[in-house]
Amino acid sequence: MVFKLIEERLLEDIQSYGKLYEHEETGAQVLRLENDDPNKAFMIAFKTPPYNDNGIAHILEHSVLNGSKKYPTKEPFVELVKGSLNTFVNAMTYPDKTLYPVASTNQQDFQNLMAVYLDAVFQPKLYEDAQILQQEGWHYHLEQPEDELIYKGVVYNEMKGALAAPEQQLFHDVMRHLYPDTLYSFESGGVPKAIPSLTQEEFVAFHKRYYHPSQSLTVLYGDLDDAAAFESLEEYFTGAGKGAEKVNLAIDVPFVEDHHIEELYSIAEGDDATDKDFLALAWHTNVADDILEGFGLGVMMDVLFGNNQAPVKKALLDAGFAGDIVAYHESIGYFSMINIIAKYTQTEHLDRFKQIVEDTLKQVVAEGIDQELVMASLNAFTFKQKEMVISESNPRGVLYAITAMQTWLYDLNPFDSLGFTSYFDELRTRFESGYFEELVTNYLLENPHRISVALKATPGLNDRLEAEQHEALQAYKASLSQEEIQTIVDTTQALIKRQTTPDREEDLAKIPMLTRDDLTTEVEDYPLEVSQFLGEQVFYHAPQFTAGIDYVELLYRIDDFSADELKWLSLLSQIINKLATKQYSSKELQTKIDLYTGGIDAAVQAFEKEGGLSIYFTIRGKALEEMDSHLLDLMHEIAVNVNLNDVEEITNIVQRAISVFEQRMNYRADLLASQRALSQVSVASKLTELLSGLDQYYFLKEVLKQLKSEQAAEVIEEVQNLYSRLANKARLNAFYIGSQERKEKLVPMIEERFEDLAIETIGEKVIHQTGEKQKEAFIAAQDVNYVATANVVKPFEYKGSNQVMMKILNYDYLWNTIRVQGGAYGAGHALRRNGNVTFASYRDPNLVNTLNVYQGVPQYIQEFTANEEALLKYIIGTLSDIDQPLSAADKGHQAFVMHHIGLTTDERRRFKEQVLNTTLEDLQQMADIYEQVLTNPAIAVIGNKAQIEAVKDQFDVIRELY
Repeated sequence: MVFKLIEERLLEDIQSYGKLYEHEETGAQVLRLENDDPNKAFMIAFKTPPYNDNGIAHILEHSVLNGSKKYPTKEPFVELVKGSLNTFVNAMTYPDKTLYPVASTNQQDFQNLMAVYLDAVFQPKLYEDAQILQQEGWHYHLEQPEDELIYKGVVYNEMKGALAAPEQQLFHDVMRHLYPDTLYSFESGGVPKAIPSLTQEEFVAFHKRYYHPSQSLTVLYGDLDDAAAFESLEEYFTGAGKGAEKVNLAIDVPFVEDHHIEELYSIAEGDDATDKDFLALAWHTNVADDILEGFGLGVMMDVLFGNNQAPVKKALLDAGFAGDIVAYHESIGYFSMINIIAKYTQTEHLDRFKQIVEDTLKQVVAEGIDQELVMASLNAFTFKQKEMVISESNPRGVLYAITAMQTWLYDLNPFDSLGFTSYFDELRTRFESGYFEELVTNYLLENPHRISVALKATPGLNDRLEAEQHEALQAYKASLSQEEIQTIVDTTQALIKRQTTPDREEDLAKIPMLTRDDLTTEVEDYPLEVSQFLGEQVFYHAPQFTAGIDYVELLYRIDDFSADELKWLSLLSQIINKLATKQYSSKELQTKIDLYTGGIDAAVQAFEKEGGLSIYFTIRGKALEEMDSHLLDLMHEIAVNVNLNDVEEITNIVQRAISVFEQRMNYRADLLASQRALSQVSVASKLTELLSGLDQYYFLKEVLKQLKSEQAAEVIEEVQNLYSRLANKARLNAFYIGSQERKEKLVPMIEERFEDLAIETIGEKVIHQTGEKQKEAFIAAQDVNYVATANVVKPFEYKGSNQVMMKILNYDYLWNTIRVQGGAYGAGHALRRNGNVTFASYRDPNLVNTLNVYQGVPQYIQEFTANEEALLKYIIGTLSDIDQPLSAADKGHQAFVMHHIGLTTDERRRFKEQVLNTTLEDLQQMADIYEQVLTNPAIAVIGNKAQIEAVKDQFDVIRELY
């Protein structure tokens, strides 16, 4: 037998039967997770230890998907995204491994995905095509001899954006000094200044060394055809031999004596650096085979830092020297560490930071950890694990495959990572005997393997570094002969030619694809029952099998609240579940929530359909069925009995909310920019902007100033008045996801708890407005940009062909012009049912060029052509987006949304029929729509100061983001 079974085990926690195989010739291991999940998954992983900061593992991850022996198109990955029914397709680089996972509910599609990915990783074109490294990694870019010389490359620009985030830079600095002279001291994603040192020879050698079957670990998950899957693996494994010596990542931990490091990070030129430093205390803790200890340390950190009332976090926040405290235990590979971070502070507070942590930890050990806190944390962890087992919205097979790597990658048993019940049961038996106090002592108080890092905010640092690099590049160009300059020009032009030349039809035809016979226009029905509740109110019920979990929402109608009041309600939603109530202190409330539920939170939601908006203030919770009484008691307590007088705690929460916003600006600024632009032309989007966009961010910053001044009482009065207005039976509706039997039990329980609410008249419905249509730019401490434009089509009939065109624009036009040719990490376009249209780029070195690309869309559509097979590919990819699997909870929420936007199951079915019947003529006729969209659109750019100011005349408003 080619694959030998070496171990099998029942894996009850993930409802699977596991079989571990070894390929006899190469030693490659394959983990088969058998179950009846139709969402099949495949993942192949390689040990890819970096040896410096040149990003070789990350660039290779991009590059193997740029053509292979069997599938020689420039980007088979993109062709898969266009024309597959996949539920997941991606690749990821970690500090010591690279993963290639895919998933699909269609067996033939699954086999197609496996085939393309296996050929990509084992037979990539990068060996003979140096242009792949040039495009995905870096190259000298010079289109004409007289142009200025620059660096260009997808990963190069991606990492310029990634490492501009202070959190990412801090993590890199911690790793570099906590684990010196190991692979973990390097940035596997690549540091921009080091990426241009990578050569083609190194690139090929790295692939040859690490991308061999003998170095691979493969996971096959779900209800799939085993014979076909193993046959696909055998094609690439058999005949490959043992390869090089097996890579051992279970390396010795280099001891590091406690010491301090200071580094700099950049904020925008002219920005005030006060209270913008970051401090970190980091300890090495355990290694991969300490699984129980790893779970224990996770629980310990949750008890100590899990919320603002947790003892160490509270002590640090009460000290008032930092805007936010973040702490975690994290596996970063074979090693795990604990990191405690003080954000928005000053470097001179380091000694105080250390002292408070040490003193509070000693106090915790001396007094003993509250056993109820430990039980609450264990319950919260267990609930999350149980809920993941029944989730279908994320492909479980991919999640479990990644989880298996926590041990398997280090030559330990993969099965040991795929259970949690036994570990949590063991922790429950140990905590009464001082186990968690021992963890605090051993891993924090008496652990000398630690460092402290101070990251100091420095205005304009990146701009100066960019200027120095630019100057160095021009000096290098000046040192070259005319012949050498022409060589760079020729190389650049050759790359541009490759990027702009379409793939040959015969090469595209080699990529396996489904047929029309594999497609269906059927849609799953998401039922929603509507009945009376509390007299005149409404109870919504989405009947779903939820495996013993109740999902409950309290829905307060707030159509009569003004736009300004909605901003305040968004703030209220962030504090309402974290403050003291009539019955509980804030600490007790957090403990009860974790002890009895899977979480309780709040939000403001707006739904748009013809006739206007429906807006709710929502309190939502979930719990195991046997805890439903506790859940409803806690939701009632939060709904009517919160004490809103705690200025200090509200200040902490607002500071945390601002911190989360600033992380979003570093990681998903494209979404913020597109939402901002759309808010200028769409009423519903303006509300979203008020609730969760830049309007909310600037509002929170102003509220923080008020809380720290004599105006704090005014803030408290505002939220108290709004909270009181919510407590009105005439506003209250409810929503439940679960079985009919459970619904019959829960309705009277909810009604009983809220029967005493007063009934007051609701005011007239407010007519909301859009923002002011303009061209805005927001300056951030970034070397790259996020360029968005938006408009609305009115009147508009949304058809299936519209979504097909979305797929075409995203993965043909925008991908090729903004990512491949422009060097940005990515770009996206959306055209929604309500006529809202957005374009946005991500980690983009360009600004004006990208806006010009958007303007070219109508012409592209006019000239667009595709044969029947190519058109079918786009149709298949579009259906894939529509048919993503959903969990029971997500199906219930989808039913609720459909009801509120006026969408029926029949309309969804007709929409799929429209997608399937899309013609080339349907697509070309859309040029007029996009001509309308791109005539005087709203624009929002978040990005680099120098680039924005270089074209400042093109903007109506320029603001500092921070």
